Amino acid sequence: MNDLELLREYEPIVRFTYGELFFPRAVDEYVRASSLWELTADKKLNELVKEGELTLEKLATYDSLPAGHVLFLRFVSEPLSPLEYQRWITRPDRPPFKAPARLARVPLISRIGDAFFDLSLAVRGTLPGGTAAAGEVKMRELDRRDNRPVYYGRVVREGGWIVLHYLYFYPMNNWRSGFYGVNDHEADWEQALIFLYQAEGEAARPMWVAYASHDFRGDELRRRFDDPLLFREGNHPILFAGAGSHGSYFEPGEYMMNIEPAFLTPVKNVLNAVRKFWSETLRQGDPEAAARRIESLISVPFVDYARGDGAAIGPGQPLAWTPVLISDSVPWVNNYRGLWGLDTQDRLGGERAPSGPKYNRDGSIRMSWYDPLGWAGVDKLFPPHVLADELGERIGEVSDELRKVRQEIETERETLRDVALDVEALKATDYFSTLHQSRTRDLLDKQRAFQALIARETELSETRLALSDFLGRVERGDLGPPHAHLRHPHHPAPPVQLRRSMEIWAALSGALAMMSFGYLLITTPPHWIAWAIAAALIFGTVDALARGHLARFLLTVIILLAIICAVILFIEFWQWIIIGGLAAVVLYMIRDNLRELRG
Repeated sequence: MNDLELLREYEPIVRFTYGELFFPRAVDEYVRASSLWELTADKKLNELVKEGELTLEKLATYDSLPAGHVLFLRFVSEPLSPLEYQRWITRPDRPPFKAPARLARVPLISRIGDAFFDLSLAVRGTLPGGTAAAGEVKMRELDRRDNRPVYYGRVVREGGWIVLHYLYFYPMNNWRSGFYGVNDHEADWEQALIFLYQAEGEAARPMWVAYASHDFRGDELRRRFDDPLLFREGNHPILFAGAGSHGSYFEPGEYMMNIEPAFLTPVKNVLNAVRKFWSETLRQGDPEAAARRIESLISVPFVDYARGDGAAIGPGQPLAWTPVLISDSVPWVNNYRGLWGLDTQDRLGGERAPSGPKYNRDGSIRMSWYDPLGWAGVDKLFPPHVLADELGERIGEVSDELRKVRQEIETERETLRDVALDVEALKATDYFSTLHQSRTRDLLDKQRAFQALIARETELSETRLALSDFLGRVERGDLGPPHAHLRHPHHPAPPVQLRRSMEIWAALSGALAMMSFGYLLITTPPHWIAWAIAAALIFGTVDALARGHLARFLLTVIILLAIICAVILFIEFWQWIIIGGLAAVVLYMIRDNLRELRG
């Protein structure tokens, strides 16, 4: 097969959430409908090419830029006005989107964090309101000229693997404005990779599938092609795209995403230290559950909806792909290092448009482009068709080293024993004391080295045994569990059924709590600490009632009060407590000593 045929043979099926507005498109019309801008080092904006005059060929000519300058496209020249936006959002043909309130799924402290996150949007560089709506209106106009679902593909042959690289261009990411997510930005590039192997004289076979996903790297990005949890239709894996975010997932569902604000990192470190002492030193509770609990407490929660109940594109689906081959030889791919949408200058980066298929925002080459094997953690793996031969070769190498180590052991054993004889002889005479000390040091050094050789022999023997066992399994066609490489498998959150009252309380509580504590902090009334504790108890009690966890909340409060009382008692009576502790230790020692006398 040629490259295009390989890409078509395994092209993924992409399933979207009902309510999705933006789908993979060709970049030609998008670029033609955009203007090109330069942001100088002193933050001045210069329009380089007007909307309607830009082409991919012209874009490729902008291949250099002074230091500190940024190139970016601008797709939406003006966001919708408030009146236009209301008309757009209430139009009859707009697909509705419904979901349980994300804030109702998390603790109150996370909702307070969410309120702070919302406030941060006021001081960050963000996509102006109404931009995503204007982008959707503009995209519908462009779709009248070209509405083909397009992916850009390339084939890389490296390290014994054949890598099929699929790239999807979306005109807009409207996760925040459309689906209550983290960010909005113009343009969005997503990707999926399939790793094939091909024995001599045989057809290529798929082994791994990797999807770009939020907050995951390396091994966590990929699944084995024979994984029963990998949804696919024949040779075509199914990718479930996040609503608005277009993040890629292996299973349909709703994925909880936790964004950790930088100012809460010290709090997280303290809580993790306490967790480590409680779980690892005292061996109490479930360490994994405690870690997840801490993460949920100090992070802002968001949901990525990848339900797969909307449009579907791919083989056997209502919509079919149009593939476009790209490579380093395509000028617009290789030359243009700027952003593919508006540069909002967001200090946190989330609302800035991405760069193109080859580059990062800073102009450096993406790892998935220059090292797709390393990006998905496949660089350390042999393709299955050479695995048995490589194992046999490795067993031979280990056996050779083991043989050399055993020969060295025999030689060093004789040397060690000779030095031991010298030491034994020299210690009999006082006037040999200096030489005896020197030879004793030599003996200790040689003994340590000899013991290291014995340990190495054991390691090599165990390694050879394990390799031989692995070879036997490979020859039987057993490549091991398909999930063995995953440390933190990412699965969708379980379905939730929430009362309407809980959803309303979750929407109000974070902002109300922040206002209450802010008022106490600013006005500092008498006994303000007591007022703050009372406010926390009131909010916590109402929240526990709404969530049906009142008994657990009261138990937690009782434990905290007990700890506080213990700390206060220690501060007030620490001298008597220490004396009492010492007295108890002394009595225990005396009792043990007297028991020893009784025999």
